[in-house]
Amino acid sequence: MKVSYRKNLNKSYMCIETEDVPVETYELKMLAGCRIPELMKVWSSTANEYSRYFYDISGKQQISDYLSGQKLGCSLLQKLLFAVQKVCANLPEYLLRESGICLELEFIYINLEDGGIQFTYLPFYEKSLPEAFRGCMEQLLRKIDHQDHQAVELGYQIYQLCVRDNADIRNLLAQALSKEKAVIEEEEIIWGWKQKDKMEDSSAEEERETQTPCPKPAQGHKKQKNEKKDNLKDLSAFWEKYFPTLAEKLVQCSEIWKKAVQASGKGKRVGLKNIKWFHKKEKLLKIKQPLPDTTLAEPEQVVNPTEILTAGEEGPVGKLEYRGVHQCEDIYIEGESFLLGKNGAQVDGVIPADGVSRLHARIIRQEKRYYIEDLNSTNGTYLNDAALEYHQPKELNRDDRIRFGAEEYVFF
Repeated sequence: MKVSYRKNLNKSYMCIETEDVPVETYELKMLAGCRIPELMKVWSSTANEYSRYFYDISGKQQISDYLSGQKLGCSLLQKLLFAVQKVCANLPEYLLRESGICLELEFIYINLEDGGIQFTYLPFYEKSLPEAFRGCMEQLLRKIDHQDHQAVELGYQIYQLCVRDNADIRNLLAQALSKEKAVIEEEEIIWGWKQKDKMEDSSAEEERETQTPCPKPAQGHKKQKNEKKDNLKDLSAFWEKYFPTLAEKLVQCSEIWKKAVQASGKGKRVGLKNIKWFHKKEKLLKIKQPLPDTTLAEPEQVVNPTEILTAGEEGPVGKLEYRGVHQCEDIYIEGESFLLGKNGAQVDGVIPADGVSRLHARIIRQEKRYYIEDLNSTNGTYLNDAALEYHQPKELNRDDRIRFGAEEYVFF
């Protein structure tokens, strides 16, 4: 079985090629003609004694990719288990075999629009459901978030039940998830009540705001005046602690001093007061220290502009320099696997643009070489104007142009 990925206009497909004898047509007709929510649609073709099966994976991501950079929590684990339970219950209605479901994580997809789970049905596949489910749970336990006690408890409970001899997966899931289903329904009801209370509180607060008079200007002015006095005290204590002489303050830390004065909200006026205050402080403490030489040396002639150096000419640096129009920042690539996308809680390099997917692409470093692969993003990843296919890494070279949707970068 050979798996590849293809992109055609705005559609993405997973292509599975096998040398097995073509299967019975009724299964393929059932998968192509019926809309089974838990299964992906499939089309087949036969050429040169090879059978090819095409699955539409547009707008979907493999569970293994979806979990990149994060752990498996209880909510997603519950969703996966409920989906397995549902697909097992619906298969007999469509005259499909349980042994045809592939439960390896590379063949389980999540719909990025509605969060639904979809499985890959392989017409030529023959693997008992208990064995396939046990292998799936072993993969999930490696990705589980051990800080999430509910996920750990549920995951190991299911696994202990499925390793028993002659385990009935349907009854096992029904028994284990009955309690979880009740908890979810209870949480949804509580959430609905909380939303209702928030709406009532917000409406009451708006009504109070319309009736409450505005504060007097004198009170706000007095409060602002006290805050300015506190800022001045903090600023004076800062200079007294870290810069005991006026000369050190002026020569060594002029930039820091300017920022502090601007932060205090006083401007030049406060700067003059601070200078007089330091003069007075020096006289009281009788500090006699030689003034540093304030003559600035002539700067050296810079022959070449400053550059980020790593391996010299041996390989690229690992920097994406932004060349778009939305003022996004440059991205510095670190580590062996570097995720790019819009979801700041999951990716390593954030691209805050509308045309970028939450998990858009991945850059892989192997020794001194860099490779980039698309993660089935909605608007695609382009290397020198050539669209990348899902899970098909391409090597990066200096000055390569990379486009994530409409956002363009240059690789160095």
